[in-house]
Amino acid sequence: MSTAPIPTDVPEDGFRQQPAWLVAAAVVVVAQAGLALSLFGPSRQWSTVTDDRPILSGQHPLHLYHGTLGAASFRASYATTCYDPAFQAGYPKTPVFDGGSRPAELFALAGGPGYHPAAYKVGVFVFLLLIPVAFGAAARGAGLNGGAAVLAGCGGVLLGWSPAVRHMLEEGQLDLLAAGLAAAVFVPWLGRYAKQPGAQSWVVLAALAAVGWYAHPLVWLSLGAVVFVFYLVFAPRHGPGWHLGLAGITSAGIAPNAWWLVDWGRYWWLRQPSARDHIPLPDWTAVLGQPGDYATLCAGLPGGPLIPLVAVAGLLLLWLTHHRAAAGLAIVAVLLTVGLARLAAAWPRVPADVPARVAPLAAAFLVPAAAFAAWELFRRVRLACAGVVLVAVALFLVGWADGPGEPLARALGVHADPFVVGFTDEQDQLQALIAQHTTTEARILWDDADPRPGGNWSALLPVYTNRTYIGGLDTDAEIDHGVCALCEQQLNGRPLAGWTDAELTAYCRWYNVGWVVCRSKRTAERWARYPAARVVARLTEGGQPVVLFSIDRPRSFTLSGSARWESADTKRIVLTDVYPDANGYIDLSMHSFEGLRVYPSYVKLETHEEPLFGDPISIIRLKTPGPIPRVTLVWEHP
Repeated sequence: MSTAPIPTDVPEDGFRQQPAWLVAAAVVVVAQAGLALSLFGPSRQWSTVTDDRPILSGQHPLHLYHGTLGAASFRASYATTCYDPAFQAGYPKTPVFDGGSRPAELFALAGGPGYHPAAYKVGVFVFLLLIPVAFGAAARGAGLNGGAAVLAGCGGVLLGWSPAVRHMLEEGQLDLLAAGLAAAVFVPWLGRYAKQPGAQSWVVLAALAAVGWYAHPLVWLSLGAVVFVFYLVFAPRHGPGWHLGLAGITSAGIAPNAWWLVDWGRYWWLRQPSARDHIPLPDWTAVLGQPGDYATLCAGLPGGPLIPLVAVAGLLLLWLTHHRAAAGLAIVAVLLTVGLARLAAAWPRVPADVPARVAPLAAAFLVPAAAFAAWELFRRVRLACAGVVLVAVALFLVGWADGPGEPLARALGVHADPFVVGFTDEQDQLQALIAQHTTTEARILWDDADPRPGGNWSALLPVYTNRTYIGGLDTDAEIDHGVCALCEQQLNGRPLAGWTDAELTAYCRWYNVGWVVCRSKRTAERWARYPAARVVARLTEGGQPVVLFSIDRPRSFTLSGSARWESADTKRIVLTDVYPDANGYIDLSMHSFEGLRVYPSYVKLETHEEPLFGDPISIIRLKTPGPIPRVTLVWEHP
């Protein structure tokens, strides 16, 4: 390569003109495959991805469970919203709770009907392979050649295994990662659309918009500020066709997602925190922060401030080579993202780790510029091809030839502890004891004790035990339907120790609790003092004692009147031998939800408005003129 001055325009020497770069790109993808396999076990065996052991890290069990429900609902009614009676006395699974299950729904649809942990794991693996591909595509959108695009893919791998992104991956936040990845490609391709509007850039942008809206609407709404600045700057330079094309990109993002975005807006009240909470805006000085606050944002990035510093030179070079649209949009996107990170850091009730989750997105917008700076450095020292190949091969060695303890991966900052995959022997034993000592006649109160690695595995309990539960779904879900759960010594929002025996009796009747799984010492001590509780099993989980209590009480899902509980799933609830009380009512120990319909049609569906123990959700009340052999409750998408 020549060391001549930087040209005023980088030629279109991409992968089609120089297909040899595709080999280097493939090496980077294969390197990523090795790193991705290490997440499922140190052996890097494909069988660890395709077996039926579920991922239990972070929120992966919740997303797998809801992904299975959502996929089944979509096959039945072309909607992923459904009513789940297996937890919290019935609650709505919606695009808001839980939004992170949307990728899992796609994986479940691809895996076929039923519950398939392997399909979910394969989906996670394929998503990881897309990271270097996406960053290479982002570089091409910015106008970089094939060699620089390969370097961008390498930068994407390093960023994708940085501590902040690894944490998001371990927590199961694939929706945020997918939306951020789409945004990182979308912004430079906007620059390409400004410079070279045509079918290729339009199709790419439209596809990215559809993916971004599906993955996380809030991320894509935030990106609207970048699009607005882009339009103000470039709109005067183009004719009506260009404007219509940009409007078409927006439509192509929203229209394919309208079927579920309607539900996303309808059930927005289920968001976290609660819609009723008053959260004041932070002061602008707190948002602005101190210089050290910005340095903190770089703490979770590969090499700390290395990518931003190198990207400064790359942005200057992009500007000088007449790729000003790509450079300018990258700057706008970074400023917007950093501003959002600072706003999240200063805003009350926003989780403390949110700024660290936003920082990698800002770095993602800078990766193409940093790759261009590295390419120009290699080119000037006549090592352009050799330098890119050396970086790709180094990543390959890290991905596949690292030694015990992965010293190379640790040195590069791309080491990742494997997921918690599969149940432990203690968890298998607990599931077996639940199946042995409980029945479907009543619910099981699950003690959501202090967080522990893989502790959210309880979201999968209905699948493996065929029982219904109060608690165990998601301790972080601040939805009203979860108030009735026992979480960190709090029952219905009150300290468990303050409940009287009479109140516990009324609670167990109202929610039809027949058994209690105590996973902390203090919880077990309180239920041991309850006269109706009897210990039926003792074991341990992760070194913590677990006690299964049986509650001596009549077990029935009917609070007034009588009926035989035939079945309950996300499709329907079936009651037989239904006899109303003296007033013609049948009250069910089930939370009501908009869209429930009752058959036969002469049975009137009402709600029991008298709250118990502060539960804000009413229970189901049926009004019937007399005994009925069979009543069916169906949730019909309204």
